Amino acid sequence: MKKILFAAVAAVTILLFGACGTAQKTTDANTGASPQVQAADTVKVEPNSEVLSIKELIGVFADEANADKAMAKYGYKVKKNYEVFRVDKYDKMYYKNCRLAKIITDGKYEDYPRPLRAGISSFVAVKGESMMLGVFNNNAYQNLVDQVKMNGFKPDMEGNEDIYTNGKYYIACNKNNRTVRIQKV
Repeated sequence: MKKILFAAVAAVTILLFGACGTAQKTTDANTGASPQVQAADTVKVEPNSEVLSIKELIGVFADEANADKAMAKYGYKVKKNYEVFRVDKYDKMYYKNCRLAKIITDGKYEDYPRPLRAGISSFVAVKGESMMLGVFNNNAYQNLVDQVKMNGFKPDMEGNEDIYTNGKYYIACNKNNRTVRIQKV
């Protein structure tokens, strides 16, 4: 029995090390040249028509006087002085296809707005020096990240939030929470 077990372990080890090899450079059969790969930041992305686009988010952040007009265009409702209990307090909370979380005490909510089943749910939390756009759908989140890259933002730091910058603004993309937060450099 030990011989069979030893042989099996040896075979698996040989297969694993045999599968590991060096990557070979591929060339185009017709020209003999290496294939050209299109850079990721040159890809054009069509913004989701149901959610505030990154370009509009930057415009609203640059001049908050445009916020109500831009949010009305997409059908966002607004709740002023929205505080998530023991997390953060926002001047305004715009929400679409969401319901507000349960009030715990003294106008403090237990969480961010909750998604409804109709359409793409999203919220925009406005706090003096920053603005956060959150969605509840992985495809909508990935569309926002692609828009960040398309609008000239370059990676600055990876981590819990992947931070991009264009020299004027930071945009932090949090994949776990599906949020995109913008603030000045």
